[in-house]
Amino acid sequence: MTEADHVASIHIFNQKNPQPYVAAFHLGPRAGKAAVSTRIRLADSQRVVAIARLGDDSFWSDSADVIVTLAACVEG
Repeated sequence: MTEADHVASIHIFNQKNPQPYVAAFHLGPRAGKAAVSTRIRLADSQRVVAIARLGDDSFWSDSADVIVTLAACVEG
């Protein structure tokens, strides 16, 4: 990645959890490959969205439907 052509940040969101803003990763041009990994708890099956801000201030996004078989965020 170069100064002009790199992923500056990646933000992860979910739909149904009480706090939908899950994580933010800030990267620089010296990071090499723009790849991150994280683990999150989900209350229910839902869509998880990732938004990447590029060095030229454009944005890319992608999403994935995640099926939860045993909820981790159970109230009560």
